[in-house]
Amino acid sequence: MSHQSGIKVSEELANTFSEAVKNGNTRILRVSIIDEALSVNGTTPVEGTFEQDYAHVLGYLDDKVPAYVLVRLDTKNSEGEYNWLFLAHVPDNAKVRDKMLYASTRATLTKELGDNRFSDNMYGTDKNEFSWEGYKKHLAHKNADAPLTQRERELAEIKQAEARAATDYQGTTSRQTFSPHITYPIADEVKTALSELTKPKDERPHNFVTLHLVNEKIVLDSAANVSTDQIHRTIDPKDPRFTFFIMENNGAEHKVFVYSCPSSSKIRERMLYSCSKNFAIKGAEGECGLTVDKKLETSDPTELTEKYLLEEVRPEPRTGGAGIVAERVQMLSQPAQGGFKRPAAPNRRRPQQVLPTQTAAADP
Repeated sequence: MSHQSGIKVSEELANTFSEAVKNGNTRILRVSIIDEALSVNGTTPVEGTFEQDYAHVLGYLDDKVPAYVLVRLDTKNSEGEYNWLFLAHVPDNAKVRDKMLYASTRATLTKELGDNRFSDNMYGTDKNEFSWEGYKKHLAHKNADAPLTQRERELAEIKQAEARAATDYQGTTSRQTFSPHITYPIADEVKTALSELTKPKDERPHNFVTLHLVNEKIVLDSAANVSTDQIHRTIDPKDPRFTFFIMENNGAEHKVFVYSCPSSSKIRERMLYSCSKNFAIKGAEGECGLTVDKKLETSDPTELTEKYLLEEVRPEPRTGGAGIVAERVQMLSQPAQGGFKRPAAPNRRRPQQVLPTQTAAADP
């Protein structure tokens, strides 16, 4: 989850934003991570119209230092409060640690200040993306889908995914495994975070990385150190996620990938995440050099207990015999039949025992 960075909203920022919402006389708030907390380090009062005051935004952006900028719009919500625009500027030239911190903390900022107060948001790596012209392009892109309802947009996404899948069709005589995917680009902070997982244990800054889709791009959700017994508590239970983590078992390390998608997720989310999960793995392996040892899938992350995970990475016994080892469901290689499967109980490897009385009853 995004708050795994450990960065929280300072009391000063909470009070300042609350006052700005109440009075409506503040146009811009610049927020930065200072001393491991989200703090205000710049404000601009309302001087004119939104367009006139927006010119001050670029003055708060630096070519090498990330920042969040909150801009008050001139429109109001149903409760009579002004709407706000959330800007997240994470320049390419910023330090790697700063990139990761700001990328994994932005959701915490809007959540703690009130998601309902932000009617729009923009993310970018170049100052020019936040110019007035850049903002107008953002609005044009955002409003391009306005004639469609939410349901119509979801159906359009599904049809688009099906069309892409059709172009990869191998024919009825081919035995090649087919897995449709959507090739969303991977953000730079994702590559950096995943590359860290390839380092030796004493050099890794984290062992747990979660990713999600934002504006048709795979971006970093969080990077942290998480023990195996806390994995099931750390993966977001409400929204789909791609998670990579390293766990130990009997002195050996295992790199695990988990695709989690709650059954309550929207149709569009389920379709997009399902179609792009293989690409997330290929990107991790091809662009970051991360070799995945185990691939899992679940609709309920709370079932990824330590006992279950340890059994999953345990080597399969080699003593043959039909029914001795149940076939394990690997959902990333082929679509699962009958919907989303959840992790089974750790003892499922044990063969079912047949009691003597049952055998006798079966004999004629």
